[in-house]
Amino acid sequence: MDLSLIDYSAIFVAALLVGFTKTSVGGVGILAVLLMALAIPGKASPGVLLPMLIVADVFAVIYYRRDCDWSILFKILPMTAVGIFIGFLIVDIIPYGVFEKVIGGIILAMLVMGLAIERYKQGFGKSGVWTYVVGVTAGVVTMIANAAGPVFGVFLLQMGLSKARFVGTRSWYFLLLNIFKIPFSANLGLITADSLKLNLMFVPVIFLGAYLGFRFLKMINITMFKWLIRIAALFAAIRLIWF
Repeated sequence: MDLSLIDYSAIFVAALLVGFTKTSVGGVGILAVLLMALAIPGKASPGVLLPMLIVADVFAVIYYRRDCDWSILFKILPMTAVGIFIGFLIVDIIPYGVFEKVIGGIILAMLVMGLAIERYKQGFGKSGVWTYVVGVTAGVVTMIANAAGPVFGVFLLQMGLSKARFVGTRSWYFLLLNIFKIPFSANLGLITADSLKLNLMFVPVIFLGAYLGFRFLKMINITMFKWLIRIAALFAAIRLIWF
């Protein structure tokens, strides 16, 4: 890959955020998706990001391995698998030159959805239909842009789980679905020998991000931090769509 120093810097920050979001504040991963898309144009960016996410997922699962509500996962994972297959078909037909714009559009939609959920929490229920919708939607957006975090986070918020149970269930869910995505991404040519070499370079950065997440979670203003991330993600998404 022919990358500039600016590109490597963006990937560095993306890897740091990937580790950080898995062990602390959910939603930071959206900015990592955008930074990767800015550094690596076209369909290659999700393929580079996926192994990084799996490394971070393993780290989170090791820490929260006992805190998982498997009954929730058994209900939603089959529908997520259907969504991943649909996303696989969509990625295959998206023209190369507009893929970044698609990612930017998905991120904007996730930001709007997250704000809507915070504003109207009571409008979302726990019905079987809601589970199907969330499962398929999460599968589609994770296959296209590795951006299922807000969708599944919203779903879990309605379950009334403890903080540890919430993070543990989320960690296992994303580890399983990201591993499931590997053959689909490889089939599309998104994961290559070159992309895996790039991944290896940034594994220590992912661990650093995870450590910082554990270390500083109690020291930061979560509300302010989330708004800073949203603002940064908004500008990055606009950059992808219009430039």
